[in-house]
Order: sequence, then structure tokens, then C-alpha cells
Amino acid sequence: MRHAWTFLIGLFFAGFVMMWSAPIGIAVAVLAGLGGQINLFHAFSGESVFGVRDVGGRLQGRMVNVSFRPTMVPVIGEPRPRRLLLRLEVIDVDVFDGSNGLGRVRLDAWPLDGAVDVLQPPLYTVVAPGRKAIIDDENVLSVENGNRRSAYSLATGEWLYDADGAVVTYTTEGDRRRLLAAAAADDEMPPGSVAVVTLASPQGVLKRLLIAASDPTRARLLRTSVSLIRAGIRSEPAGLRWVDLAMPAGTIRVPLSGDVLDLARAEVPVGLKISEFKAWPQR
Repeated sequence: MRHAWTFLIGLFFAGFVMMWSAPIGIAVAVLAGLGGQINLFHAFSGESVFGVRDVGGRLQGRMVNVSFRPTMVPVIGEPRPRRLLLRLEVIDVDVFDGSNGLGRVRLDAWPLDGAVDVLQPPLYTVVAPGRKAIIDDENVLSVENGNRRSAYSLATGEWLYDADGAVVTYTTEGDRRRLLAAAAADDEMPPGSVAVVTLASPQGVLKRLLIAASDPTRARLLRTSVSLIRAGIRSEPAGLRWVDLAMPAGTIRVPLSGDVLDLARAEVPVGLKISEFKAWPQR
């Protein structure tokens, strides 16, 4: 008889608990059935980690850095800056190995004009080899891969330039920023190619120039010294500007009016030539 009373009391207690907990369970089920649309956040994946493992008796350190930031980016043709949410991911495959080609940078951008925009695919995605990436205050993503630096526009994700040396920054009328960079020519470029010089704004490329040598052997030698090119902007009292490209083979001088490079009046050392270049492979 005592066991029967114990069973009945336990049954009564279980019913009492179910009576109070059932509404809560039903409410949770309803919220889940609504797909998390009530007070639940849509999460973008992003986790910074560092891990070490033994590979054949040698330690390998893998590092992943992920960061998010909202920003305002001026866009050509739009009356006001565009609001973007940026997700930057930098992966270093092995921090203990200084070799090139062991890193990857990825940038995703979503518009922030409306709440539903961030639930759509990114406006653009940039993927580039590199171990270090910086988003500067002028709305340019700079990726470092060994001794080469590549720049991308935050407005469109467009590749702007590669640089093997210092990048020159100057302003034009209206305080508009301009960038001047030089990089060694790639092997698939025309014979005699030495370097590509890019004039760009943070929103896009304005002009690319190809420096070439008439002697292919000399071109190969000059290509190894492109990092020594010293670019500069020189102004004359009359208001004319010149782009000076100081090279071991001499200095190339090109008149600059606004954003127009006057190649017909360029001063070029003997054995070299400079021309407009449009056929660089797309990144």
C-alpha cells in the first residue's frame, strides 16, 4: 500500500511540472518554427584562431584573423557615400615559415542600405595571396605578399595596382587623392617589358603605362631593379605637373595635366620607351 501511495504522489508531481513547463516548451517551439525571425540574429561566420601542430618533427603554426567593420565609401556616380559592412579574413598557413605563397586574404562586402542587404550574397569578394592586409583611411585594401603589395578599391572590389616599391600619394583639385605605383612586368607580357606604372584613385584605375626596353637582355636586367624606381610628382611655377620615374637607366618624365598623362611630350632615356598599357591580366 505504501508503494502505491508513493507512485500516486510521484504521478501527481510529474503532472504538476508538466502543467507549468508545457506552455514554455510550446513557446520555444513556436519561435523555432518561425525560423528565428523574432529577436534572433543572423550570424556571419568569423573566428580568429591560432594553432600549433607537429609536422614531421617541425612545429607549424596556423593563424586566422577575422574582423568586421562598417565603413562609408565614396562611389563614382553616386551622390553620397555608400555604407558597407566589411568582413576581412587573413590566413597565415605557417607563421614560422617566411616563404611566400603561404597566406590568403579574403574581403567580403555587404551594403548597409537596408537590414535585408546583409542576408544576401556579398556585393563583392576579393581573394588574394598574402599574409598581411590593411584597410586604410582612404578606402583602399592593401595586401602584402612578400615584397609585393597589391591594392583593391573598397568601392567596387576592383584591383587597382601592384607595387614593388614605394607608392606615391598626392592630391589634385578638390583634394582628390591619387596613387602612383610601379611593379615589375610579368613574364607573359610583350618582349622587352620592364615595368607597369599605374595611376589610380581609391575608386578605380585612371591609367596604366608600360615601360619597355628595345634590348630584351637589358629589359630583363632592369626588371630586377623595379623596386628601386623612385616615382615623384614635380610641379612647375606655371602650374604644370610632371611624373618623374627615376630608374637606374635614367629618369622618365611625363607631363601631367589633371589626370591626363601626355605621353607625346614624355622625356625618355635612350633605349627605353613608354606607352599606354591595357592588357594586364585581371586579378
